[in-house]
Amino acid sequence: MIRTQFFDKKFEFLTIAQILEITGATLASETYQSQKISDIAILEKASANEISFLHSGPYADKFQASKAGFCFAEEKYLSKAPAGMIVFLHKNPYFAYSRIAASFYQEKKVEYAGEKLIHPSAQIGENTIIAPNAYIGKNVKIGKNCYVGPSASVMDNCIIGDNCNINAGAVISFAIIGDNCSFFNGAKIGQDGFGFAHHQGVNHKIIQLGIVEIANFVEIGANSCIDRGALENTSIGEGTKIDNLVQIGHNVVIGKSTVIAGCAAIAGSTKIGNFVQIGGKSSISGHINIGDGARIAGMSGVIRDVEPMQVLAGIPALPIRQWHKVNSKLAQMGKSRKKESETE
Repeated sequence: MIRTQFFDKKFEFLTIAQILEITGATLASETYQSQKISDIAILEKASANEISFLHSGPYADKFQASKAGFCFAEEKYLSKAPAGMIVFLHKNPYFAYSRIAASFYQEKKVEYAGEKLIHPSAQIGENTIIAPNAYIGKNVKIGKNCYVGPSASVMDNCIIGDNCNINAGAVISFAIIGDNCSFFNGAKIGQDGFGFAHHQGVNHKIIQLGIVEIANFVEIGANSCIDRGALENTSIGEGTKIDNLVQIGHNVVIGKSTVIAGCAAIAGSTKIGNFVQIGGKSSISGHINIGDGARIAGMSGVIRDVEPMQVLAGIPALPIRQWHKVNSKLAQMGKSRKKESETE
């Protein structure tokens, strides 16, 4: 399991009684509180011995179809619970989930080998060049013909394929990287996603248990950041090219051969298809889908799903012909107002 490559599981299981105590939840119906729950998972992937959570209404259909044996939910969704699911009632299911995630898992502690910058357990392929002040962590695997530049770091347990360039100041953590990838100066891969559960006036940190998976022939520009996933993984498809100063949030999935220009920002859990073009300084909301071949003009603000091959522009983003018409009408209105003011 990839998760345990990067995280330590503190308990093999938690009982229903323990989960009630940790979260303050209540049971929707009476059941044996000694039952064991082995892990956490999203609604679509949870099994009969795992616990999930329903955070908001848009996921109610997934809740209804889930095979999770246990789930946190608000009371108003109880009627949608599938037969056999044990529902933990909580006013803030997202907060309850965050407490259980932190109870099950913790990040593996970084293990330094004295003053050595390359950990003795690291496996380095032939013809790979590592700068004298680069850092290579415990159990790292780096393929053949790679380059790791000055002050770059590849943190514990990461896997790097063949023919990869990790340039000066880049940091790779919680990541599995394919072949022929390039990370330009200062790129940061695998840091925490921006995940907090607001509860009783406090923003509670949510442990981020996913990683970053990057396929072959991907390029990540200077000072760009790709957050690791919360439960599922952040994923970048083969041949995708990402410019400088791009922010990609946790759980984002990007398909093949997509290009993203500088200063774009993509919020968490958005899915972007193959061969998509995203212009510079564009902002894309979370939890939406961008279809294959879509094109988004620079400085656009995308807040809804985008159909395949659609071309969008503006804030909020509109089909580009509609956007041009709106701008034309605004310009005409401006001219009319100017004439009116001149005749007054």
